[in-house]
Amino acid sequence: MPPRIETARLLLDPLRADDAAAVRNIVVQPNVGRMLFLFPANWSVTSAGTFIARWQDFDAGRYRLAIRHRGFLIGSVGVYRAEPAARPDIFYFLDPSAAGQGLATEAVSGFLGDVFDRLAPESIGADVFTDNPASARVLEKLGFLRHGHGMGQSAQRVEPAPVWLYRLSQADFGAMK
Repeated sequence: MPPRIETARLLLDPLRADDAAAVRNIVVQPNVGRMLFLFPANWSVTSAGTFIARWQDFDAGRYRLAIRHRGFLIGSVGVYRAEPAARPDIFYFLDPSAAGQGLATEAVSGFLGDVFDRLAPESIGADVFTDNPASARVLEKLGFLRHGHGMGQSAQRVEPAPVWLYRLSQADFGAMK
């Protein structure tokens, strides 16, 4: 069953085909897209629609939800687990017009409950480019611990860039509830 998560100010629900233009318009913004791994600057609405259709495998741990505020799509949050025994990783983005209001933290917090309930992992990971301190703060507010660093490639960066590696255990998440 696809998740539908309501928080104090947000609705998280499956991305739909008619969300393609809004998703595309957010991720092609240079200050957003360069912080993400997958989306080239010339990404099309057609490509966004295909992408949305591929990210609907809720039970296998490969899904993305829309972040909706006052009826408008303002971002997305998702999870990817390469195989059933693997640790899943989460990722998210928010339209800059919605930044600075605690909405990313609220969305990710609500989403984590679904991921832990649905997939029952021991921990969840996340990678953040080191020049994205706002995203790092979201993770740290939610109890993620930085456990290393690496290199990441964004479709909107010329070269690989350093990333911080984060992890949140199910026990730590449960203790925060």
